[in-house]
Amino acid sequence: MSKETLSRRDFISGIAAGGAVATLASSAEAVESSDAVVFHSFPIVEPKPAGGRIKIVCAEKLAPEEADQIRSAGKNIDLVLLRDRSGLKDNAAEAEAILGVVDRETMLNARKLKWVQTWAAGVESLPQELMEHPCVLTNMQRVFAPVIAESALGLMLSLARGLAQISIPAFKERRWARSDVPLADLYQKTLGIVGLGGIGTETARRAHYGFSMKVLAVDPKPLPKPEFVAELREPGWLMEMVPQADVLMSAAPLTKETRHMFNESVFRNMKRSSYFINVSRGGLVDQEALARALKEGWIQGAGLDVTTPEPLPPDHVLWNCPNLVLTPHNSGNAPIRQVRLMALVAENVRRYSHGLPLLNVVDKARGY
Repeated sequence: MSKETLSRRDFISGIAAGGAVATLASSAEAVESSDAVVFHSFPIVEPKPAGGRIKIVCAEKLAPEEADQIRSAGKNIDLVLLRDRSGLKDNAAEAEAILGVVDRETMLNARKLKWVQTWAAGVESLPQELMEHPCVLTNMQRVFAPVIAESALGLMLSLARGLAQISIPAFKERRWARSDVPLADLYQKTLGIVGLGGIGTETARRAHYGFSMKVLAVDPKPLPKPEFVAELREPGWLMEMVPQADVLMSAAPLTKETRHMFNESVFRNMKRSSYFINVSRGGLVDQEALARALKEGWIQGAGLDVTTPEPLPPDHVLWNCPNLVLTPHNSGNAPIRQVRLMALVAENVRRYSHGLPLLNVVDKARGY
């Protein structure tokens, strides 16, 4: 366990500030209150654990103190730690809850399963058997968002200030190089964000308060607009937002509706001086169109932490693109990642064992 500590109160406060904790209110209460109320389009599930001991199976690698953190979080917890995922199939039949990644065979054997806590934010790669199972699925949305937001800003800065294109390569060659690419700044520029979930919200906050950026955003959920976002609209507004943005950022989940949503039409409607940033999923981007946009100068540059496939093959067209920064899907990595992850798991174990609503419930029909 990292020496960094994160109290349950601080963690829940942070999650709640991002909108992952929903409060149910009647329509009458909503009318009388001046506070914004979010009405979810899917039910908030309150799984009721079976009587007696609760068998929770985990195939993820945990430190001894992390296992103790889970056991002590709830009541009547029987935590079964597996050496690897190969044992999930045999333990699934009696498991009431599974912590970590599950496969098809596990789900086919799950007779008593009520809850799965997956270890990632995205759920697009989970088996269909899980998505069709009546169990509750919770994910890690918003848990990794603060550090990913820092990476997103790092990609923006490395492009705008010519670090990736000129300074870093020249340093390796011990060469003092003047920039032959136009240097820009982020101050008071416009950031367009697609997906105002955890990553989008954390990036928007830092961009507005740190760089005085004007933030525009689209999101399909009925979210209250944060004070640091100038305009928040439904996805249908995307093509009106695109030409206004100096930086266009993808922070949306990968679903059948969002696959290749960043395509030739989007890139051709961006400013020629603008940058494209993707820190969500590679499948959202038509990479052939992005490569043309970079090579033909439709946009000034792009920063990607995610691609399709991963790792990117050496002969892929993206490797030959100018003004492109690639990082190996590591934007969520930092020591605090595991601390926040375990805090979420422990809190959900506590809630489950007491029959309380879980955090980060996934709408399986929508895929996020």
